[in-house]
Amino acid sequence: MAEELLFTVDGANAVPARRVSLADAGLLERQHLQQWVIDHPELIGTGVKVVTFEFGKWISPGGVTAADRLDVLGLDRTGRLVVVELKRDRAPDPITMQAINYAAMVSRFSLDILADVHAAHLGGTTTTEEALAQLTEWAEGASDDTLSPPRIVLMAADFGATVTNTALFLYEAGIDIRLVRYQLYQTTTGEKILSITQLLPVPDAEEFMIRPRSSSTTQAATRASGERRAAAVQRLISHQAIPDGTELTIVVPDLVGQDRDTIRAWLNADPDRARVRWHNDANAPVEWASNAQRYRIIVLIRHIIQTATGQPPRAQIWAPNWYRDQDGRTLHQIAEPLT
Repeated sequence: MAEELLFTVDGANAVPARRVSLADAGLLERQHLQQWVIDHPELIGTGVKVVTFEFGKWISPGGVTAADRLDVLGLDRTGRLVVVELKRDRAPDPITMQAINYAAMVSRFSLDILADVHAAHLGGTTTTEEALAQLTEWAEGASDDTLSPPRIVLMAADFGATVTNTALFLYEAGIDIRLVRYQLYQTTTGEKILSITQLLPVPDAEEFMIRPRSSSTTQAATRASGERRAAAVQRLISHQAIPDGTELTIVVPDLVGQDRDTIRAWLNADPDRARVRWHNDANAPVEWASNAQRYRIIVLIRHIIQTATGQPPRAQIWAPNWYRDQDGRTLHQIAEPLT
């Protein structure tokens, strides 16, 4: 990567600033670089809100806590998650795989889980409901379906050819990955200046890689497919695919990642627990027969799991697959052909 040149200017006198590393300046990755991003999210792109940092509360399907810690997790204005991986110096070659792994894990977040995480980040007396209100105010229209696939931002002092080539490949495959380079300079008076440059994507990025097909066509197709899958509930409502008042049944999917038998037994103990009525209202589309209250589809399923098992959900919940119509079709299956 070509090095940026930075000068201090006093009239006709231009003095070059000296580039220094964080280590040379006595600065650290977590205490300093990470804090800069938390205080100024614009360093990683416009329109990003920091949800949390140093997140490490991952649970594997077997219930074992994973040791990985995500540097920064953000939410953009479209309601999409932003995974940020920071490196103090030159980015190591495995950074792309590490970031993809984090993106895969956070893709299992629901909006309610995100609100829990953000409330813990804010600390104090902030409730989950207050954190959720802040997130949805920031990203109007955010839902469980808009969170994924996450964007990826890699931020480092430099990137080698392996990282750049891999990032270009992923970018052309339709993955929203960005390389952001920071450079620290020190002037002759001892003042430190931080410079931020987005290296990828850039308008002429395609010049750096030879490929056998059109990246723009591939990206457009991938994004169109993602958008079509993005929001099942929104598509159902916009097409009025399910009439108001239609009765649906809650069915526990086989791959739920929890104690399926316990949840099924709890539902079967009272017929009303597995019955809902559909309303074409994006804020609360299902009315639960058990208490006649209206819910978002993911909120009701989380409530059922926690009530039945005594524990919050331990894995991803794909809520549209929990609801079936009289023909046995899930909400996902009903929404799939809709554009």
